[in-house]
Amino acid sequence: MKKYTVLALFFCLSGAVLFGCTQATNNNSANKQGIAANVEQAVTQAEDHIVLAEQAAENISITGIEQKNNELVAPITVHIGDESKTYQWENVANPDYYPELIVTDLDRDGKDEIFLFLTKGYGTGVLNTEAHIMRTDFTEITAPNPNKDLKDKLSSRVIEKDGKQIYTIKFNSKSYTFAFQIDEAAMWFEEAAVGKVTSYRIENDRLIVSQSLQVSPGIFVGTLDTSYRLENNQFKLEDSTFIETTQEQES
Repeated sequence: MKKYTVLALFFCLSGAVLFGCTQATNNNSANKQGIAANVEQAVTQAEDHIVLAEQAAENISITGIEQKNNELVAPITVHIGDESKTYQWENVANPDYYPELIVTDLDRDGKDEIFLFLTKGYGTGVLNTEAHIMRTDFTEITAPNPNKDLKDKLSSRVIEKDGKQIYTIKFNSKSYTFAFQIDEAAMWFEEAAVGKVTSYRIENDRLIVSQSLQVSPGIFVGTLDTSYRLENNQFKLEDSTFIETTQEQES
């Protein structure tokens, strides 16, 4: 009777040890799979994190994560020296339209400003851009808004006469007239459209915002160049110019 009891106890203990080993093996396997999955995810994220622009001499770069499902790069991270900050900004994933990065001391105060010009979309007669300006401590400076600044300086009207589409544009108290055959475009705007194509540049210590003036998606009648100076962390309107053109363009 004692022998059976001892044998039964031995088998019970053996089963418990075997169960414990099996469970430990399963747990180790699960842990390894979890670690492998995390490593794979980290590698994938690292591969998707791409450099969009950089100024190596200033130790400043712009990176982002490519969202392959919608052909965008978002969010976008600004790296300044050993520090970085991520913003919920976006840029198209097409390398031809990667952001433009400019580092300069626009207000001549001895400290650089960082200018980042993003492209959020593009197409025939459209270039949707966005400007972000900051100092090297990540303090942001509000970008100028030429649409607001030029609101009272620009107006337009259109009439259809003798098979022609005739636009009259007034800017800074001066009138401009443009006439087109109706069949020159499949669609005409009800008024001159401002800024469907917008670009930025730095010129002579000024930020220039260049906006298209269009009467149809493919017909441009001019460009508005608005100049701003940076003063006390604010952009001040300095000048605006209308440059005439009637040639067809594509962005």
